Amino acid sequence: MKRYSLKGNKIYFDEFFYLDLNKQTILDFNLRNRDELTQEEYFQLIKLRSESMGYFLLSKRDYSEKELYLKLLSKYREKSIVRSVIDKFVELGYIDDYDYAEHYISSHSYGRKKMEFMLIQKGVSREIIDTIFFTSQREKDMEEIRRVWLKLGNKERDKKIASLLRKGFEYRDIKKVMNELEN
Repeated sequence: MKRYSLKGNKIYFDEFFYLDLNKQTILDFNLRNRDELTQEEYFQLIKLRSESMGYFLLSKRDYSEKELYLKLLSKYREKSIVRSVIDKFVELGYIDDYDYAEHYISSHSYGRKKMEFMLIQKGVSREIIDTIFFTSQREKDMEEIRRVWLKLGNKERDKKIASLLRKGFEYRDIKKVMNELEN
């Protein structure tokens, strides 16, 4: 049995862990007239709220599988339930790390190294990253280096190179573009 206290639309299990509930859920679980939940009811409540929050978060923006898992886990604490919710979203196609990585790469203008680092931090697997970069990313990098090089204009050559290296482009690609533009 899990003891709780109900204050407004929040059910508190301890001073730090609580769930926001809607009126219908409070009525469905008859939470106003008692102060304990069975373990099964507790897990149902956690699953209901974590699914609802997952749908809400995914309606706002795309998440990688790891990002959404960690976000829901920080709020709902129950690893097995959060994992089952994430698995359901993956099965339904709401979470797809490949599509997430493709979109992320297309919407950011960094070099391959920095992009790989950022995607790995977001939990995208190395296989997915390599697959996406294998398909024509190098040519996109070369175009982006050209664009940034010309945008930097009359700055010193070393400063342009340093700027491009900070953006994650490889030195050999920068050198190749420099040679093309200077000849």
